[in-house]
Amino acid sequence: MKVLKFGGSSVSNSENCKRVQEIIKRNYANCKQVVVVSAFGGVTDELERCINLASNRNKEYENSLFKVKERHFQVINELNLPAEIELGTSKKFDEIAELLQGVYLLEEISQKVKNSVMGSGEILSSLIFSAYLNQCGMNTVLFDSRDFIKTQNGKGVFLNSEQTNKNLKAVKDVEFQVALFPGFIASGQKGEMTLLGRGGSDYTASILAAGLKCSELEIWTDVSGMFTADPRLVSQALPIEQMSFQEAMELSHFGAKVIYPPTLIPVLQNKINVRIKNTFAPDEKGTLITSAPKSERSIVRGLSSINNINLFTLSGSGMVGISGFASRFFTCLAQNKINVVLITQASSEQSMSVGINEGDRALAIEAVRSEFEMEIRMNLVNEPAVEQDLSIVAVVGEDMGYTPGISGKVFSVLGRNGVNIRAMAQGGNELNITFMVPTFDVKKVLNVIHEDFFISTHKKVNLYIAGVGNVGGKLLEFIKNQYDYLLEEKGLQLIVRAVTNSRKMCFAKDENMLQNWKQKLEEESEVANLQEFVKRMDQANLRNSVFVDITASEAVSKVYQQVLNSTVSIVACNKIAASSEFDNYLRIKEAAKKHNVEFMFESNVGAGLPVISTINSLIHTGDKIVGIDAVVSGSLNFIMNEFNNGKSFVEAVKMAMEQGFTEPDPKIDLSGMDVLRKLLILSREAGYKLEVKDVEHEPMIPLSCLNGETAADLIRDLEAHNDHFEAWRTVMAEKNIRYRYIASFADGKANVSLKEVTPDHPFYDIHGKDNVISLKTKWYSDQPLIIKGAGAGAEVTASGIFGDIIRITSN
Repeated sequence: MKVLKFGGSSVSNSENCKRVQEIIKRNYANCKQVVVVSAFGGVTDELERCINLASNRNKEYENSLFKVKERHFQVINELNLPAEIELGTSKKFDEIAELLQGVYLLEEISQKVKNSVMGSGEILSSLIFSAYLNQCGMNTVLFDSRDFIKTQNGKGVFLNSEQTNKNLKAVKDVEFQVALFPGFIASGQKGEMTLLGRGGSDYTASILAAGLKCSELEIWTDVSGMFTADPRLVSQALPIEQMSFQEAMELSHFGAKVIYPPTLIPVLQNKINVRIKNTFAPDEKGTLITSAPKSERSIVRGLSSINNINLFTLSGSGMVGISGFASRFFTCLAQNKINVVLITQASSEQSMSVGINEGDRALAIEAVRSEFEMEIRMNLVNEPAVEQDLSIVAVVGEDMGYTPGISGKVFSVLGRNGVNIRAMAQGGNELNITFMVPTFDVKKVLNVIHEDFFISTHKKVNLYIAGVGNVGGKLLEFIKNQYDYLLEEKGLQLIVRAVTNSRKMCFAKDENMLQNWKQKLEEESEVANLQEFVKRMDQANLRNSVFVDITASEAVSKVYQQVLNSTVSIVACNKIAASSEFDNYLRIKEAAKKHNVEFMFESNVGAGLPVISTINSLIHTGDKIVGIDAVVSGSLNFIMNEFNNGKSFVEAVKMAMEQGFTEPDPKIDLSGMDVLRKLLILSREAGYKLEVKDVEHEPMIPLSCLNGETAADLIRDLEAHNDHFEAWRTVMAEKNIRYRYIASFADGKANVSLKEVTPDHPFYDIHGKDNVISLKTKWYSDQPLIIKGAGAGAEVTASGIFGDIIRITSN
């Protein structure tokens, strides 16, 4: 014999009743079945609403009750049930109407009347469903749960187990193939109706399974078992095949809605397995809850959460070393029936904090103020402090106690995502790690922990990209081409959440924007608004978020601290922030460190070359940079190489512009400001405090060529100075030299200017748009460390940005 319980969603209409009948039919010939049904989905809530309306003398209760009645008769008609079922149902609704009429007249609700009305849903559903099973040819007997399940002194959930089990012996003497019981309802010692609490149909089924010594309890609902997390919050949540009773109890207590917490007590005591199944997908395995689950399971079994929690704190210097404070604190809460869901106390004894439900806040403040009135008046104890809008998150797993480092791993991943933990508690057996976080962060918290512990899933990385021109387009192309590889080999799923340029911005409606971002930016975009872009990124509060700046915009660089304060990492090829005032550079770095996120800008110097990461590696391992010489403008190097190959200077500049090697404003390159910024960045990363004013700077071209407003003005002015540039050619031929625009730093002095290099110089033979960076260090003193390669162009710059994104997300 086994017990099958079907919840409200499983019997919410005639079609679902037919589904349930098919499930019961599968086992009909094999063994006796005890079936427990809830009220039709939503009916208990509607009956409670009717009571409240009636008690407030609101005649609307009659319409609400009529709609409930219509719904039941619709099911009866659609199932073609006999006339006596219609008669019995009508009689029951007459009884409910009479009770509600009394409530309406008296403006008062007694517990007895409330129980009678709210328990009617199960009586009605069991009457209808038992008739349907008999009509389908199943030998079904309808039992009244009130005749068997007894509670103590009329207090619903306090079960009189001895009397109940004695009563249930009579069931075994009855001939049946299906025994049908209404859930939720029971009776007190005087025969009055009592209720087993919301979710009590599960409890009914558990009581019957234990009392009848059944082999298994099946709970049929609308999900395929218990999941590693709430699938509505964690899209990668996985079904749990097996778990222990203790794990199920912990998860259900902390918000897992699949099972009602008291349900497990009778079956746990009698070692009866529980299986959670899906009425709408009956062939799926579901979850088996057993005393001895399989050992080959993940360390963390699942995550759950409860919202609408307040952190209530009692503190004061007068509490230190004084016994009895804790006892008084918890006693006054208990006397006011305030449920405490989490407890934590500072070792200094100056404060105690508890988690309570939002609805108990006002009563808790009043109770504690009353209890500690004298101490508060004498300033020994502070006024109770309450922090609202919090949630409790529980990390559950029976094997956690045998595995070191679980707590550290949990809190580490939260720290990396900027989540502030307000309070935490952990039992000595380490079955449950519980902590409180702002409700705003709950979804992020569940997802980042889930990604770290359930390795069969992948890590989602959310990208917000500013600047989708030449370089940005290449980056998105790279991401698209590498998407499958990163997902399969690295477990990384790169999701483009939003893109913007100087004119338009577009936020994705799903996770597929990468496939057609150009079309969406054209057709579904809004007018670009940088502050709105950053605000909506912050409000989304997605874990593993990265803001990618592929602009040369000072305005974009000014939102970096705002972005980092939102616990969003930054990858930038925009050099303005890292080369701004030194104090601002430090503030940005400190903001990233404070919020445990990353600010990465490898592509600021050398495009895709590992220049900054090499300097950081040398510094972190104890080396010291003592000198830097660098050709770090791929565009200027390209121009000079084309000039050396016989092109006029202006022709070489035009070629660099056409091929996308220069900045959007080529004067930034030709003025030397781009190189100056790069030298500032390299020197600062090497540990030196350097400002723009500290750099000796000579533009590559005459100052008069830099006065124009447009690129056309620049070309015109360069052509006017053609003789100046041709004179370079004469000097280079006469001296057997080449001109290179070089950034240098040594002995605290920085210089950016056009310099002569001889054939034996490492910068003499640099091809195309290559960069060369020569680092003289404590370890590389005789032979400098040389980094050389392509330093300009959309592809190599995009590759540098892409590399930073991967490095961030792999941390």
